[in-house]
Amino acid sequence: MTVAPEDPGKLLLCLESTVGAPQSDIEQLPWLVELREFRARIAWNSGRRPDFRQTDGTFADPDPHDLRAYHLMVRTDAGELIACCRYAPLEALPCSRIRELDPVGADRIAGELGCLDAEMLEGGRLLVALQWRHYGLATELLLAGTALARLLDRRAIWGTAGVRDGQEHVFLRLGYHCAAADLIPAPHYDDELRIIVCDPARVPAAIEPRITALATELRGLLGRIEPHRTGA
Repeated sequence: MTVAPEDPGKLLLCLESTVGAPQSDIEQLPWLVELREFRARIAWNSGRRPDFRQTDGTFADPDPHDLRAYHLMVRTDAGELIACCRYAPLEALPCSRIRELDPVGADRIAGELGCLDAEMLEGGRLLVALQWRHYGLATELLLAGTALARLLDRRAIWGTAGVRDGQEHVFLRLGYHCAAADLIPAPHYDDELRIIVCDPARVPAAIEPRITALATELRGLLGRIEPHRTGA
């Protein structure tokens, strides 16, 4: 484990996409193999979430939603992966996690939002390496997700936030709100979850400048992986 320095130096925001890509070879992409190992290792957390460690001692998080999503990552200037988050076009997913967790609630939320699936992103897999958790990386990734939603012309983001470690409070500071009062048990994550929703066009004024800056940065990254969006 690398110890985070007092001065982290230049941290790099990276974007990869599997949206619309041929499905046959995606799981062998080096960056995705690395990402899944990183997520599982961080989630495992010294045995707190044992499902993420394989019987041979390796770590793996082979989530099928990875194959139809945008993946935001933060790396050090040396290339070390230290944080990540995923945003999937809702219409591209074989089954939404929100709909799996709370089918009735999901229908109600979608109705209240007045959004089609093609107007929404489903967020997930927000993880930051333990030694990097006091650098605002979760906040940066969530703001980048809001910027990405704007670039993709998405009217809403929904997902889940854990409550035991205070993750939900990070979301709530950044324009998300709890869409349902009930907590959802999630033994796989050793947590309880709330469904949270964000309207990318309506965020606190204090964070608007950072979202605007991130949108400019992401426009360039998005143009490299999806050239038809260069003018987004």
